Amino acid sequence: MSTQTEERAHALLSPSSAYTWISCKASTAAQLGQPDDSSEYADEGTAAHELAKWCLEGGTDTTAYIGRIIPVGEREFEVDDEMAGFVQTYVDGVRDRVAAYELAGATVEMLVEQRLSIEHITGEKGAKGTSDCVLIASWPTRAEICVIDLKYGRGVAVLAEGNYQGMLYAGGAVEEHGAFHDFDTVVIVIHQPRLSETPSEWSQPIDSLLGWLDTVAKPAAETAMLYVDSVELAPLALADFNPGEKQCKFCKAKAVCPALMAHVETTLAADFTSFDISPEHRAPLKIELLDNDALGRVYESLDLIDGWMKAVRGRIEVELLAGNAVPGTKLVAGRRGARKWSSTDEAEALLKSMRLKQDEMYTFKVISPTQAEKLLAKESPRRWKKVESLVTQADGKPSVAPEHDKRPALVIEPVVDEFEAVTTEDDGGDLV
Repeated sequence: MSTQTEERAHALLSPSSAYTWISCKASTAAQLGQPDDSSEYADEGTAAHELAKWCLEGGTDTTAYIGRIIPVGEREFEVDDEMAGFVQTYVDGVRDRVAAYELAGATVEMLVEQRLSIEHITGEKGAKGTSDCVLIASWPTRAEICVIDLKYGRGVAVLAEGNYQGMLYAGGAVEEHGAFHDFDTVVIVIHQPRLSETPSEWSQPIDSLLGWLDTVAKPAAETAMLYVDSVELAPLALADFNPGEKQCKFCKAKAVCPALMAHVETTLAADFTSFDISPEHRAPLKIELLDNDALGRVYESLDLIDGWMKAVRGRIEVELLAGNAVPGTKLVAGRRGARKWSSTDEAEALLKSMRLKQDEMYTFKVISPTQAEKLLAKESPRRWKKVESLVTQADGKPSVAPEHDKRPALVIEPVVDEFEAVTTEDDGGDLV
């Protein structure tokens, strides 16, 4: 069974692209007319959000949808054990937060996939954004609004503190519901279950949020729209751009952005020296390898450079698929896909006619820990405890992260060389 996800038009100055238009004033104008092809990773995230919506709206768990096909654009995604497990972490987190509010004496309203107007912030007519989940917790004398966001990616950790997207959603929610509730606190929560079971959370007074909207978001939106309105009259200049990791990450123009290309060239030139290795200049050169300080400086820009290179490759592919020549490149056939039955029913019938045994025709596997927990945890906790003792989970592999990452650093002791270096005076004669 499959269900088509609902398609919604994005605002020009959307909350999801807030880092781009707030940090780089010319970016919105530069993106006009650029291809807007969604990646497989983005579509997979859309499918995960759809699954989460079904569960929160229907009061169900993700295991109920294992095997369901979710079409997103031209792609299809099957709800498997992995997706079900990660999305359930988010669903449980939302439900636990509702329960905590109720335990604290609040009346809670949960709004799933809430369409929020941001026109009062950006000035763009009809502009809206879709928040994954908004909780309104009300007490007799005060109220709190909680914006919860699901990030299904497993790449860079996204933090709630100072998160532009979450703050814009919060601004939209306060505008829409503020007439009925006396909000004094805004909470932004970001679940990224493929990276951590614990969400990132940030709480701030309502006045702080409103102040940021007035002094940062609204002026940035006004400037961005001025560039959009005047781009045909006044060409964009390098000084109008502000390349950076966050603002360039999802910018549709980064593959063709001259400012980003100049930034990459400048970054590389800062730590790499060019050497003339032509035949007439092949005299011995003293070359120093990069030390750890230099590696650290280069690392700061790796994600930005890597994102730019991927964007350039993607744009070249788009041009070639459209029949446009890009000098120095061509399209070739990729590796063929895995073999599969053209008709599973016909294959099954044919194999049965050949009198194959069931264990030869079919493969069986035990249910996953997630499915076992669903069956046993509530109905028979004692039985689940016995089963749980057989569940293992591998530790995450060490990975490089920036110094400001909030995860604790792993302590790795340097490897000690147990062998003494042979000095030039020691000719090894005692070993003969």
